[in-house]
Amino acid sequence: MLADTFTAWRHRLLRFCTQLLRNAHDAEEVVQDVFATLVARDGAFDLAGDPGVLLFRLARNRCIDVRRKRAAVASDSLDPPARDDRPQLELLEAIAALPYAQREVLLLTAVDGLGYRDVAAILGRSLGTVASERAAAILTLRRRLAP
Repeated sequence: MLADTFTAWRHRLLRFCTQLLRNAHDAEEVVQDVFATLVARDGAFDLAGDPGVLLFRLARNRCIDVRRKRAAVASDSLDPPARDDRPQLELLEAIAALPYAQREVLLLTAVDGLGYRDVAAILGRSLGTVASERAAAILTLRRRLAP
């Protein structure tokens, strides 16, 4: 069961953590830590049904820990796209420049396709706050990416 969960969710968690941490290596470690926690606490977590809320919450909390340990962010760089794709790079840079709370909400709703209720549960915020942060993120992106 855990191997299937890892296979199904690893890529989504890795993408989410990479965008939050702006570092692919740290993101990979966070995702490994999440699944190591699940293995270490075998049976403590219910993975039946849709484990997304649990996995994203664990990943988010671990990302917060990593960010706290960093205190002063050493680099604002993103992993560039595989090919020279200027619009994609500009979008990634604009997303990375969003305030952290807005970036979290945007990644979970727009990129991972989670509903507002799930995002609110993952982040421990109200539905109204999630909707407001997503709207603010989209407005900021539109302004930054407008020609």
